[in-house]
Amino acid sequence: MASKSNWPGHTPLPKGLAAPARRALAHEGIETLEQLAEVGEAKISKLHGMGPVAIAQLEDAMEESGISYSGG
Repeated sequence: MASKSNWPGHTPLPKGLAAPARRALAHEGIETLEQLAEVGEAKISKLHGMGPVAIAQLEDAMEESGISYSGG
């Protein structure tokens, strides 16, 4: 499936993401899956509000959009 965004580099976070996870990402300035990939899996998993379900949702959305962590 193609990216859900009309603009490359602006793939939105998944809609079903829990509020605590959305707040944690917003606090870090993360609004797109591309920004999430730049920050890296290690840092994301340490954020308060990011549980295993939210991380799985984000990883599924990234995979669906063809985005992967850049190693940060």
